[in-house]
Amino acid sequence: MSPAVLLSTIEGTGSLPLHKNSRYTLDPLLEPKVMEILSTLAQLPDDARRNLWPARTRWELTDCAFQVYCPRCCLEDLKVGRIPYGRRPWQQSWYTICRDHGVPLVLRRLGSREAEAYRSRDMLKYKASELAADRYRGLKVTREPSLRVAILGSLLEIERTVSNALVGIQPNRLLWGALEAREFLQVLSDLTTWALTHFEPVRAWSLAEDLTAAEEQEGYGLIGRVRRMSAADYAAGQSVRTLSDIALPKVRGSALWVAHALMSATHPGATDRIAGPRQQDRQKARILPTSPAARTWIAERQQCWPEAYRREWWIELS
Repeated sequence: MSPAVLLSTIEGTGSLPLHKNSRYTLDPLLEPKVMEILSTLAQLPDDARRNLWPARTRWELTDCAFQVYCPRCCLEDLKVGRIPYGRRPWQQSWYTICRDHGVPLVLRRLGSREAEAYRSRDMLKYKASELAADRYRGLKVTREPSLRVAILGSLLEIERTVSNALVGIQPNRLLWGALEAREFLQVLSDLTTWALTHFEPVRAWSLAEDLTAAEEQEGYGLIGRVRRMSAADYAAGQSVRTLSDIALPKVRGSALWVAHALMSATHPGATDRIAGPRQQDRQKARILPTSPAARTWIAERQQCWPEAYRREWWIELS
């Protein structure tokens, strides 16, 4: 039995029933003892075992049900006669664009008729074509093809930087400032959480989902939003919303797009977005107009960042 067949058998409905919150079903499969047994049954060499079950990064999605997938990866599986299976990178909350194909990941709605869509060649082709650019022609916004390229490039850039930081590689200081790998991850976590969180009682878009018309049109599938929310919509005891809480890749992509605008020395923004050439200009444009609660939250988190980095790279928020 190949590793791919083994994983697809476990992850599919044939062996284990998929609960609507299927982490209760699939999480036990990540336990060391269970992984050891599965590896033995599949006769996996050590290299393959490490590839299938890498160490936890603490950036995993809360739901470990492989709710997202790349249709082109699955089509390639079918092309070589392999059952499509979930890749581990798809479970990382910062991973919203397939690195191999440069296309956004797609949400697989468990419990619906489309739950097994990633196994159908026709459905996969449809999903792949559905991700084409310019889906919102009705917005009557001047076309900016270069903006879609810029959004895609920015998301891939931040994904690559996170991937490197997780193994201890320091980010490029010319792009991200004087940050060690661990510090970069902390700042990114704070900014994406802040961008996704609603700090006011009224229903509104989070900062990440408050897209301009050009961003909505050109960023189709790459960035997006779902619905207006308030803090009262969060689960009991939860006051913020993190990347790991959100399965929909395009919403996580929106938060990463905001983080790129605030952190990167070079950010190609939309023409209908108030911005500036420096990250400090973009910080003023995006942060200062927010509610007092939102500014207070990010100012408090900022105190945990390196002082030299704050002084050189950021506006004063306190």
